[in-house]
Amino acid sequence: MKAKYKVVSDSIQKDIHAGKYAEAGKLPTEDDLIKLYQVSRNTIRKAVDLLVKRGAIMPIQGSGMFLRKVPSEGCVNLEDFYGLTSGFSDRLVQAQVIDFELQEADARLAEAMQCSRGTPLYYIKRLRLVDGKRFVIEYSYFNKDVIPYLSREIASASIYQYISGDLKMQIGYVDRIIEAGRLEKGDAELLGLKEADPALISINWAMLKSGVVFDYSIDIHNYKYTKFLKLSNFV
Repeated sequence: MKAKYKVVSDSIQKDIHAGKYAEAGKLPTEDDLIKLYQVSRNTIRKAVDLLVKRGAIMPIQGSGMFLRKVPSEGCVNLEDFYGLTSGFSDRLVQAQVIDFELQEADARLAEAMQCSRGTPLYYIKRLRLVDGKRFVIEYSYFNKDVIPYLSREIASASIYQYISGDLKMQIGYVDRIIEAGRLEKGDAELLGLKEADPALISINWAMLKSGVVFDYSIDIHNYKYTKFLKLSNFV
């Protein structure tokens, strides 16, 4: 179950996307939000902090909480991104499972995933499409000792929603290294591009709130469609 402040934050963000606050250009006051959602001041403040992190609003001292007009359409938001389905909730996101098998962690994967050699891992290779466009190829390894069950059917939808929703696990951190590279032949064919075309490569470590790595993945993004958004706040 989602924390109350996240539920409130999601609701406010949905209203922002629907244009509810577009005319005013700002959110109601903190007191008005408390009355609207029937929650504590602390819950509203945590929800607002999350909206600031997501880049949806910017609080200006003494003036209120203004909508942050960021050209974020179609961007992967590095501030708040837990899978394509969540990050592009207003788009059609699909997954084509290419490979699905159970492996044992070798020395390289054991080091990357902070686990022992021989640890059982689900290896999943997927092509993700956004609004029918070939968006990214994901090479993912999930620690079976942490995520006890995965299947092709689950991998054909949103794995992260399954982990947080069905398994009730709290995803706490996602660390990323993003680099430029060139496409190998197989990846190029899957993305509908040419061998040696440029690629955006994201290497990711996803952890539960306990700090345990449950997912290590390498994502090969289609350079024609992928944009990353990184927001900076000077405080």
